[in-house]
Amino acid sequence: MEKLKQNKIWITIVVIGVVVIAILLAMLHQQKQSTPEAQSSSYIASEKAASASTSVQDTNNEKAYAKKAAKMKGHVVQMTDGDYFTKWDKQDFVNWANSYLAKPESERHQDGVKASFGTSSFIENSYTQAVYPLDHYAEAIKKNSNSPDGYFVTVKEYNKAYPGVNPDDIKK
Repeated sequence: MEKLKQNKIWITIVVIGVVVIAILLAMLHQQKQSTPEAQSSSYIASEKAASASTSVQDTNNEKAYAKKAAKMKGHVVQMTDGDYFTKWDKQDFVNWANSYLAKPESERHQDGVKASFGTSSFIENSYTQAVYPLDHYAEAIKKNSNSPDGYFVTVKEYNKAYPGVNPDDIKK
């Protein structure tokens, strides 16, 4: 009887030991799976799937934006703070550049000299900071076949240059 009792105690100890070892092995296995090396293949696979999904969405957006742009009317000009619809055509820019450059430098290089180019935004010269962006703008109009950098005759032309931009985001 005594031997049977000792065997039960040893069997209980062995079973408890096996259970503890099994728990420790399970914890070790879980810890190995959470390492960066183990997760990298999973991460790469999810990254590829997300990239493919984004690419398809971008293509669909570009098609939708092209349709919108084809229906929209107006001219677009890029200002320092964003893209704007403008009432000005190429000739208005040429007229402004000629008029601006015809003024003496002392008149052009004053604080508060600014131009809006038919938008709700404006570009301004600063005598105190010795910054004259309007001079560069006027000279660029004269050099670039009578149109400023960042000027688009149609929204469709703007969309061709920036297919990923929603034409509804162009400021008025």
